[in-house]
Amino acid sequence: MAFWAVAFMAGEGVLGVLTKRALPGLIGWHMVFGVFVGVYIAILQVMVMFHFIGSGKEIKQAIEVVGGDADVVQRLRKMKMQVMPAATFAPLLVGAGVILGGGAHTKALGDWAWIHWALSGAGLLLNLYAFPIEYRCLVANLELLKEVDDRIRREISPGLYHE
Repeated sequence: MAFWAVAFMAGEGVLGVLTKRALPGLIGWHMVFGVFVGVYIAILQVMVMFHFIGSGKEIKQAIEVVGGDADVVQRLRKMKMQVMPAATFAPLLVGAGVILGGGAHTKALGDWAWIHWALSGAGLLLNLYAFPIEYRCLVANLELLKEVDDRIRREISPGLYHE
């Protein structure tokens, strides 16, 4: 999904440049695709945040059942601290760029239309920064989930556990 998000954002940027420079008749497509990209980015980043919120809760509950392990909770907290800031602000920047794009089109922003480009570009850059971090943390989180799951199987139902 991150690959498609980058492709969509880059395509939307190209479409915006074409709309401004050579093909003003594409403005409707630029606006519709901009809203699509904004919604897509928001859904993608919210899914990442919900994954960490949900899996974090489950891991903490499982650790309480089998006995506290401060290392697991610390690793989980570290992953969340790496992911949450960018996952929160990336869709906000893109969304602000989308909203101000409407203002740029209707000339409501006047001489401030450049802010649409600035926010959209910043949203793209923040997503490019966030995606590799999110990917690494998602992989580490899945390994942590497997580790906790294996521990539960070993300690709660050892007869059912097979290595």
